[in-house]
Amino acid sequence: MLFDDFDQVRIINLKHRTDRRAQMIGELRRIGADADPRLAFFDACRFDDAGTFTSIGARGVYYSHLTILEDAAAQGASVLILEDDVDFTAAARDTTLPADWQIFYGGHYAAQPDDLQRSDIIGAHCMGFRAEIVPALAAYLRGLLALDDHPPIDGAYVWYRRAHPEIVTHFAVPPIADQRPSRTDIAELRFFDRWPGLRQAAQLARRLKRRLVRRAG
Repeated sequence: MLFDDFDQVRIINLKHRTDRRAQMIGELRRIGADADPRLAFFDACRFDDAGTFTSIGARGVYYSHLTILEDAAAQGASVLILEDDVDFTAAARDTTLPADWQIFYGGHYAAQPDDLQRSDIIGAHCMGFRAEIVPALAAYLRGLLALDDHPPIDGAYVWYRRAHPEIVTHFAVPPIADQRPSRTDIAELRFFDRWPGLRQAAQLARRLKRRLVRRAG
């Protein structure tokens, strides 16, 4: 199983998003991983302002990934980082990584799908890192924070890979982890997520979309 390639599995989750936590537990149960001792929820970092990021949420996601990586570096551990809006495909249960992998993308939205290694990648919802590269990666991400103009976390991973072309990156093709339709914690809420009556309708629409996507897959 995929988790067998990692010492740690960390799921980023804001404390108040109990809906996402419950859905994530359901996903883990569906692939038989809900009782895995390597797995733990990580209380997502939260800020009062965006700082040098485009939004408060983008800052929180970046620092959450960074904190998990710095903790893994201190323990000499490999780590799989999941965001709490992940939906696994059936293939996730039996996925194994090649012997030489160092960075793993379980999910990705690529500008150039036919050239994943060189493409810009949107999404960092299912990212794996081998123990040997975690300290240098964490230091690189920490260093980017000194820049006034730096990318969000998914872009930062692309920057690191381009700065270190010797790093072996493995992409799941097709992806084994999609992002579940859900109310955002990163960008400004859309109008239908701000009003209670419309919010319930939006949640129902997202659940329907999720079912349709799964049936189509």
